[in-house]
Amino acid sequence: MAVVHKREIEERLNLPVENQKSLVITPLLEEAEVLGEKSDCDAVDLRLGTYFLLPQVPPQPFFFPSQTFAKSSHFRVHVPLGRYLVVPAHQTVLGCTLEFLKLPDDFSGQILTKSSIARTFMVIETAPWIHPSYRGSLTLEIANVSNTPLLLYPGRFIGQLILLKLSPLEEPEKPRKLAGTYLGHVYPETPKFNDPEEDLRRIGVPQSEFKDPGKPWWREPETKLENKLNISRSKSAPVRRVPKAPTKPG
Repeated sequence: MAVVHKREIEERLNLPVENQKSLVITPLLEEAEVLGEKSDCDAVDLRLGTYFLLPQVPPQPFFFPSQTFAKSSHFRVHVPLGRYLVVPAHQTVLGCTLEFLKLPDDFSGQILTKSSIARTFMVIETAPWIHPSYRGSLTLEIANVSNTPLLLYPGRFIGQLILLKLSPLEEPEKPRKLAGTYLGHVYPETPKFNDPEEDLRRIGVPQSEFKDPGKPWWREPETKLENKLNISRSKSAPVRRVPKAPTKPG
């Protein structure tokens, strides 16, 4: 696997879109700057999109990685070009690239923070890997790890796309149907989970051993021996009778 040079990137961009080896990056604004002589020979700069997912307070004081919690963990906001979004210190948001990508079947990629952005202590590449044949905008996990609020302006450069070429196979694979958890979206996507009970059941964890955080589980069921001991104690324990208070003469 080797990093793809800018010349091959340009060649792939000029292939017909229906070609499996073609690369699509759209809209490619200021193409002369992004792919020109002064640009990096091994990367393509990507811009910040206009849609964000902001975290909201969950219904319970923790995040439970399940189907229900994932849907209620964020709410979407739109920040038009020319406006900005404030990210408080030590807070996170989900954004996406302005560009829509189509990767060839022999390219994978990485999205990395531009060095000028990283020096403001803004991090975007917490989940950077992009698989071959990916389609869609890239969701960016944006974290402000500085001690001051930072402003995000949609439309500005925020990351660099590094493309890598897979080693050729002796026998080419047959074309496969596109599939993936995050495929074809144009907005930032919330995390997608199965219910943990289902995931653990697949590897042999019985339902009786699963601890649901929404239900009390710290008091284990009593064993038969404990039940017998509790019954015997209740039978042998003396019964104390509270004396009646004397009645006053009327």
